[in-house]
Amino acid sequence: MTPLTASRVLATRPRARVLGVDSLLGVLLFLCSAAWGGAYYARSIASGHHPFFYQSYFEPAVMTACGKGFLITERQPPALRAFLFEQTDRFSCDELPRDLEVGTRGLYQRPWRYLMTTVAMAWRLLGISWSGLAPLFGVFYGATTLLAYALCRLIVGRAAAFACAAALCVSPLQLANLPNLRDYAKAPFTLALALTLIALVVRPWRRRDVLLLALCYGLILGIGYGFRTDLLVDIPPFLITVALFLPGGVLRNLPAKIAAVALSGAGFLAAGWPIITTVVSSGGCQWHVFLLGLASPFNDALGVKGGSYEWGHLYNDEYLWATVSSYANRFRPDLGYIDYCSHQYDIASWEYLRHILATFPADMMTRAYVSAVHVLNLPFQRFNIADYAGTLLAAAFVLGISSFSVRLALFAVFFILYFGGHPAIQFLPRHYFLFEFIAWLMLAFLIERGWRLFATMRRDRQTRGSTRPFGAFATETVRRIVLCALVVPAMLLAPLAALRAYQHGRAVRLLESYVASPTSAFPLESVGPGNFRLAVDRKAPALSAVDNTATLGDPKTLFLELQLNAAACRPGTTITFQYNPAYPDTNFSQTVALLAVAAGSPPTRVFEPVYSQFQGIDVSDPSPVCLQRVSAVDHAGRLALLLPAQLPSGWKSQPQYQRIVARR
Repeated sequence: MTPLTASRVLATRPRARVLGVDSLLGVLLFLCSAAWGGAYYARSIASGHHPFFYQSYFEPAVMTACGKGFLITERQPPALRAFLFEQTDRFSCDELPRDLEVGTRGLYQRPWRYLMTTVAMAWRLLGISWSGLAPLFGVFYGATTLLAYALCRLIVGRAAAFACAAALCVSPLQLANLPNLRDYAKAPFTLALALTLIALVVRPWRRRDVLLLALCYGLILGIGYGFRTDLLVDIPPFLITVALFLPGGVLRNLPAKIAAVALSGAGFLAAGWPIITTVVSSGGCQWHVFLLGLASPFNDALGVKGGSYEWGHLYNDEYLWATVSSYANRFRPDLGYIDYCSHQYDIASWEYLRHILATFPADMMTRAYVSAVHVLNLPFQRFNIADYAGTLLAAAFVLGISSFSVRLALFAVFFILYFGGHPAIQFLPRHYFLFEFIAWLMLAFLIERGWRLFATMRRDRQTRGSTRPFGAFATETVRRIVLCALVVPAMLLAPLAALRAYQHGRAVRLLESYVASPTSAFPLESVGPGNFRLAVDRKAPALSAVDNTATLGDPKTLFLELQLNAAACRPGTTITFQYNPAYPDTNFSQTVALLAVAAGSPPTRVFEPVYSQFQGIDVSDPSPVCLQRVSAVDHAGRLALLLPAQLPSGWKSQPQYQRIVARR
């Protein structure tokens, strides 16, 4: 059997004819799926659905559509404000006052420039309207479906590729995410980048072709970066693919590989320069999304559990702003006041993230693995098939590819793990919906290869006199499959085991530093059974909502230690850290469940960082034997990571890393 169906077809039929048929099918797919996607969006809006894609940020798109340039107004006219906040569906440029003042002060939408400009171009043609954007949504949907067909066509035959694209087109998951323009806009760019990677690997290109594909990768990445800065995550797979998986081996053609990387970088810089300069000069929350994705709610979404620590309770931008600013105040005072999503914020958030990555690397790998498992199972969720169906499919797919190429099998493992795993950064449907094609492609490949194998065996039985060396072929095939079956699990599990051993030691030392830190009594007044509050200076003037939010750039930080006799507390006891509810944006109130321990166990220690507008603690068990002491950790400024943690008796002997459990 030949390595890939597409290669076999191209080798046995006139190339022009093959490309002509594929082009016609591609045009048909694009037109049908564009019409389907546009109609779905229009029906969704007509039925009263209000998708959220930060419509209030689209003022520069309106200004561009009205010929004012990529600017915002000094004072937002009421009609424009009503449109941006969806109080009205349509807006006319005639509603702008003649003396309108526009400028760049407060123009924080620059990283979205290409997306905004695309919407503005659509509005110029269609009229400025939210419901009237259906044709633009259709174009994005059609492009995604077309690129899915082209990608699949590199690996499977025409009918199988068409079936994969059609399955993606009618998928409820894809349609559900289509109306969210900001996040769906990255889908065609991501598929185009994946298509380029696969094309580089599956065909023995000439050097000129490799360089051209590399340049295309950089250009696509640069343009897509102006739609969604998330696409930076697609830089590493290109570098790894060029270094390890191009035909010819790892050490061959090094000058060509270096040239490919350079050309790709040049294409990215050329296409994305306006966005790159904006992000470098003014910031763009580059690491904010990653840190938000470590919040505790994502543990349940992924299905991971373990360790005596958390990275943060809340999936909340302001909470993370306070966390990053607190770190900067302790370790980077040279940065000064930390504006949200500023250049200084990017510096501080990256340094803070680096500390987390260096301390908890095994958790990052575990989360990536479990994300890949969930992504592989996306097509089967609505059929109520077992959660491991996608994993078994991937194993069969990799072994099937290894029957003719170990290199391609290893690339398949890398591709699945990277693109299925990186949504763990923030495990939400808007980040992983587009990777549903992976499972459809694997299923189509296995069905097609199985049918071809059956047809080959049947033909061989009918021509027993053939001199074809089928036995030698089978022996070599089995050798490759066995090699892959042994090597791949070792490649996946050995690093995880090593990182878990490393992380356990680092995490224990971090938590021990909390326990060993000196503390001072923290003054709280009892205002009711189990309710303790800070004394309030009633003469201090109340802050406005704006001024209070501004304190997050320089928050007052305390690291509290609570000692509780968990064995004496009622089962199910909770501790609630209360913030001032008068300021919703900084109300970081959260409840922690106390873990059960055996009778006679030493006190449980609960550590919690608290910020401005913290008011006190509520313990659901008001008995005096439950909460024994509340202290503030002295010299908390020496600790790089102030993490929520609960340390019951014997915590050191427990694994200080996350493990995969069932999702809730």
